[in-house]
Amino acid sequence: MKHSLASALLCVCLLLSTFLSAFAMDNGKITGKVTDQKTGEALIGVTVIVQGTSTGAVTDVEGRYTLNVAPGTYVLEFKYMGYQTKAVSDVVVKAGAATQLPIIMDEPKSKELQEVVIRGSFKQETINALYTAQKNNVAVSSGISAEQIRSSPDKNTGEVLKRVSGASIQDSKFVVVRGLTDRYNNATMNNVLLPSTEPDRKSFSFDIIPSGLIDNMVINKTSTPDKPGDFAGGLIQVNTKDFPDEKFITASAGVSVNGLSTFKDAKTGMRGSSDYWTFDDGSRKLPSAVPSSAAFNNLAGKAKDDINKAFNNNWRVSNTTVAPGTSLQITGGNTKYFGERKLGYIFSVTHNHTERNQFAERNDFDIDNKVYRRHNIDTSNRYSSSLGAVANLAYSFKNNKISFKNLYNRILDNNTLLRDVAADPNPPFHYLTQSMMLTLTQRSILSSTLQGEHSLKSGKVEWLLNYSNTKRDDPDMRISNYTDSHAIIDQPVNGGSSRGFFTVKDNIYNGGLSYQFPLIQKSKDHSLKLGVFEQYRKRYSIYRPFSYHSSPDFPYEKLALSPYELFSNENLGSNGIYLRDDKDNTGEYNATSNLSAGYFMFDNFITKNLRVIWGLRYERYNQQLKPVSTVSSYTTDTTFNSFLPSANFVYTLTEKTNLRLSYSNTVARPEFRELATFSFFDFLNAATVFGNPNLKQTRITNIDLRYELYPAAGETFAVAAFYKKFKDPISETWYSIDNNDRTYINLNDANTFGIELEARKNLEFAMGRWGKNSFIFANGAFIHSSIKNPNQTVRNINGETRSMPGQSPYLINAGLQINNPNNDMGLTVLYNRIGSRINIVGDDSSNKLDVFENSRNLLDLQLSKRLFKKNGEIKLNISDILNNPYLLYQNKDDKRSYKKGTDYVFYQYKYGTNFSLSFSYTFR
Repeated sequence: MKHSLASALLCVCLLLSTFLSAFAMDNGKITGKVTDQKTGEALIGVTVIVQGTSTGAVTDVEGRYTLNVAPGTYVLEFKYMGYQTKAVSDVVVKAGAATQLPIIMDEPKSKELQEVVIRGSFKQETINALYTAQKNNVAVSSGISAEQIRSSPDKNTGEVLKRVSGASIQDSKFVVVRGLTDRYNNATMNNVLLPSTEPDRKSFSFDIIPSGLIDNMVINKTSTPDKPGDFAGGLIQVNTKDFPDEKFITASAGVSVNGLSTFKDAKTGMRGSSDYWTFDDGSRKLPSAVPSSAAFNNLAGKAKDDINKAFNNNWRVSNTTVAPGTSLQITGGNTKYFGERKLGYIFSVTHNHTERNQFAERNDFDIDNKVYRRHNIDTSNRYSSSLGAVANLAYSFKNNKISFKNLYNRILDNNTLLRDVAADPNPPFHYLTQSMMLTLTQRSILSSTLQGEHSLKSGKVEWLLNYSNTKRDDPDMRISNYTDSHAIIDQPVNGGSSRGFFTVKDNIYNGGLSYQFPLIQKSKDHSLKLGVFEQYRKRYSIYRPFSYHSSPDFPYEKLALSPYELFSNENLGSNGIYLRDDKDNTGEYNATSNLSAGYFMFDNFITKNLRVIWGLRYERYNQQLKPVSTVSSYTTDTTFNSFLPSANFVYTLTEKTNLRLSYSNTVARPEFRELATFSFFDFLNAATVFGNPNLKQTRITNIDLRYELYPAAGETFAVAAFYKKFKDPISETWYSIDNNDRTYINLNDANTFGIELEARKNLEFAMGRWGKNSFIFANGAFIHSSIKNPNQTVRNINGETRSMPGQSPYLINAGLQINNPNNDMGLTVLYNRIGSRINIVGDDSSNKLDVFENSRNLLDLQLSKRLFKKNGEIKLNISDILNNPYLLYQNKDDKRSYKKGTDYVFYQYKYGTNFSLSFSYTFR
């Protein structure tokens, strides 16, 4: 651990020394973006002049400008044909710093006013720009701008996302919007769908994107034709900066502790020499000499002895002490100017490491006899590291911009789980069976995007090309089961002792093209956007399990040895213990999906106050899955043709209020793993999971009505009502009556009704100068959902209807952000609670009750202090202060909420409170 930390600090120092020489304190800059008051679109070719000087600039294809000037106070003038000229005073520039000045320009109400110069101050304009951006969102959405991020203490995108109304993050990667789980949410970065860090769920590593690289973040809660149609809760759009306002390098380092784990004793499996840096050292890979399954099981004599001894003995479990977590990050960027051309670059490298103990209780019940069928106590240790990098290049010339954006992320989890299983049905329990699972999971993502924007006389063209690669590798998953202190062998993978190797690889290719143009020449009141999108995804997956068996002459007493001793070379071979390849015909498969989309979208100002954005998106989605083995007969080849109309009506009641009405159709599609019929043993839940090749996509109808008020910059009050109808929603359910095996099914149609309230208020009215940079914010959603139960029997143990799986009945987010008048000291308090929801669907025919996830109160605290002329910052974060348990339960009574001592505890554990301290410094 000391060696790893020293190596990390050395890397940071070397990177810093490479770049520091480029930073010198000289002139300052004025930068900003000029947009249209009415539509919110960027204005290209606006002339920007510093009054009293010869310094000037013209806005680029994004409406951005940059002026290099000496320190001082200036008046800037903005001129654009067909718009009123605007003069902005009191623009203060400091040496070596960039002053942000976004500008909103408006068309004159009459020809007589066209030559009138609108005058305003720097403060008025910055407030007006933020306020206008909030109002001009096309869809029902919530967002946060670069200006708000800059004044917050957040260090990465995951932390920023917690401040966006209606959203929350679970386990730092799973997004919940309007109480809907990750299945119904999606995310894009720079208009490209973010690949998931999990092969079977939508999860995103937002923590690798530093907050300083974000230009803005928006969560669309309703759809428009130019956005992907695969979401129902929310579409998270993260847009990173292309051209930094100033040259900078920021380095940060931090340490963290967990109240239940750090400095505590732990039992851990083997760790590779490079696990800390997220790379396997090769000690756990499948030996290269291992032949095909049929050949492996036909080996005999010396060949059989040699191949069994080729597997490394990775069964050792050691005693250790949990070390503190570490975090390292370096971020930098700059913009180079060549006359009217400019080149921008941004990079970031992030490394995080944590180690955590967990103590969990796991139960299965016989609801007829009201006794425990199984009672498990799990003691585990997770050793986790992540390594991420972002590298963006952008080049702008005249009315064109081309960018090349790259994201890379690696995650390594080394898990040790020790389980005691009670053999008797009632307390007090006697633990006669012991199990152990040792796993290493590696996940990686690479995403590279080349995209362009071109402003033509007739309109605007945008295009993109993207390649993404994701991989999950689980080498040498080791499971041992003991009863009466003797190892269980001669059993299948899920019942005896085994090793398994699992790999899944995805290659994803994306391409898109759009063209937007005015329908009436020289008018922005009516425009049409046409676009096409294509995605091709190819997957290869293989699961190869091996189970241990013994020869007839192997001494029974030797089975009492520990796994490390039992599976050592002296006991392996044809006359001792040997491995059998249990790979079946469905365990290796190839899969492809092809998404072809096209759309048209009209943007019409029907009247001065009424704007309608409407159109149609068509998506053709083909999904194919077939095993590599020709013996297996199952294949999946499905095509879904989806016409997804949408309409967003925005009526401006006053300059500060909007009324929105929206309608859209969207979909949610099954994942490859949910279609694949091969079985995979989930040791954590003691369940075998099967796919279902007959799954259909879910179609969702969305209707939203929202009133929104923007009293001042950064302030919001909104109330919304929404309705969603889900046709064929997908859910996990029980598979058999005798054990915990599970599969996926389409349920009957579901309906959800909800009311959402959102408020954000500046505290200057209550705290004076201390409230100028301080806010209080809250949002909540209350949702009623209903779905008819499948497989009802005379007993009807789960009722005639249930709430929709994965849908919480309510969601509450609240926060307080206080910054001092100098904006160099801050306090942030965040609270989150999500109502209990169905985690696993029960089944009457299998005599299984619904499994609910209980509500948790999450309270986080952050203290920050900026030092060294605001170039340095120290932060203290305390997360999950209340440390409520994560609890899955089955209702014993008719009430949905959990009642301690009455309801059946299915699974529970505590995360522990986390404390982290970090320091960052920016070299400008």
